[in-house]
Amino acid sequence: MVERSADPGAVRAALDRLDDETIDRLASSPALAEAVVTVVAASRSATRLIETDAAALEVLTELDAPAPAGVAEAAGPDELVRAKRLAQLRITARDLMGRDTLEQATAALADLAAAVLAAAVRLAGVDGMAVIGMGKLGGRELNYASDVDVMFVEGEAKGARAIMDIARRCFRVDANLRPEGRDGALTRSIDGYLSYWDRWAQPWEFQALIKAVPVAGDPVVGREWAKAASTALWGRRLTADDLRSLRTLKARAESEVERKGVADREVKRSPGGIRDIEFAVQTLQLVHGLSDPELRSPTTLTALAEMDAAGYVAHDDAEVLAGAYRFLRGVEHALQIEDERQTHTLPADRSQRRRIARVLGYRGSPEAGPTEAFDRELAHQRNLVRRVHERLYFRPLLDTLAGAGRLSPEAAADALASFGFADAERTRVAVRELTRGLTRSSRMMQQLLPLVLDWLSASPDPDLGLLGLRKLASGEQRAMALAHAFRDSPEVARRLCELLSTSALLGDILVANPDLIVRLAERERLRTLGRDELVASAASTVGWRVGVDERQRALRRWRGRHLLGVVATVALTANAVSYGDRKQA
Repeated sequence: MVERSADPGAVRAALDRLDDETIDRLASSPALAEAVVTVVAASRSATRLIETDAAALEVLTELDAPAPAGVAEAAGPDELVRAKRLAQLRITARDLMGRDTLEQATAALADLAAAVLAAAVRLAGVDGMAVIGMGKLGGRELNYASDVDVMFVEGEAKGARAIMDIARRCFRVDANLRPEGRDGALTRSIDGYLSYWDRWAQPWEFQALIKAVPVAGDPVVGREWAKAASTALWGRRLTADDLRSLRTLKARAESEVERKGVADREVKRSPGGIRDIEFAVQTLQLVHGLSDPELRSPTTLTALAEMDAAGYVAHDDAEVLAGAYRFLRGVEHALQIEDERQTHTLPADRSQRRRIARVLGYRGSPEAGPTEAFDRELAHQRNLVRRVHERLYFRPLLDTLAGAGRLSPEAAADALASFGFADAERTRVAVRELTRGLTRSSRMMQQLLPLVLDWLSASPDPDLGLLGLRKLASGEQRAMALAHAFRDSPEVARRLCELLSTSALLGDILVANPDLIVRLAERERLRTLGRDELVASAASTVGWRVGVDERQRALRRWRGRHLLGVVATVALTANAVSYGDRKQA
């Protein structure tokens, strides 16, 4: 067991320091021995606790029992510190032994921090004040060595300081995310927060509010603050300037990592790191969460899963980000478990990195040792993350939607006359069809409706265009293809609105072949072939197929694909002549 552990040398040294009674106990309990060896191999701080506190072995013996209530019942700060350490030992052991998932481990750490803050409020004798958890605490995704970011609502500063003095014996408690940072008042009234958000708050401060959750103190004050914060956050629209500001801040953080020369070893802020995932998710929340409350979760993986379910993120991209997030957070935990050091940077020393790899479960193979296998997987995951991040975080549609209004189907119907639609009743029906229910496609279409109606209003026949969109949105497969095409390329959306309002034939072609919608963004893919090339292409299409029916189906699709190019090219050229300023034609 010892030799198979992440660090056999550290385990042997620790066992040598244990007394004979403890060694006999380990020998008689394989489950306890496994827990001790696993923890000692990964964490020096946990090793010290096992060596100095007899209760640590009792915790490791009862890993499947409910978490003890020692933190909540602590009679004083010293007792609180001890209870916190034992509770964290239980979380660490369950995490390292694979009994808990990443989500369960990070939530348990966040709940432990919240319990410590609640105990600190009680021990400090503070009434009428709420403690707001920010960042990973608010998202219930805390690290082993995270800052516990907080803000205080109502009450006096001396009460907030007393709470922090107690809680800081257990965690790194930081109140610098409050308005005006360390120069600002330590606590504010709810009205004070509202005034600040209305007048002075920067875009990153609204981004931070996504993860702001009351965690301790007066529950009534906490609920009132949360209601006010929700109104401030989701009652304002993200602008294009806000997006630029957030991107600039993130780029600055990446540059700092590059300047320090640790970009290839940093798992948080470097390209392809944890921040790439978090910022992509949070930016999508800021853009779409105003209109879709289901996207407002403070927990990264929960919000990402909802974006996947609702179609805001392609399923494959969501799976990549979720898998990489779990992997990178696991690496972060392995770094921090060792000695509860607040680090996100892998060691440059190969032997130290080998230990991290073994903590993560890498044991090597005939082809590669654990360090090489881990390094390859880390590079692979970061490359995947960076590609998806850039596709989402810099998606042109985000800039298009930033600052755009949202229209409900009812409001859209009332405004149709000003958009130039002639048949109001038929258009109302079409709008309802485009946005019916809360399906994956309709939630995207509700977000896009103002832009779609604006594009259609400038087209030759808005009613014909909207009717074409309605046909394309009928049927789950076609609706999803339409929503995904719109999501990934505003140019596809704009050009489709233009073309559908020009040609009913083109609409029929796309209804039969919805996968061809994506071709509209690239003029080259609409290029028509000469006669000889067409003959050769048709012959190739049917040449390898067997049976009349199969060949006919293939030819119908071939005809639709090439007819799309002809019709689209003619329509775009005609529109360019008519409107003169359509530079895309």
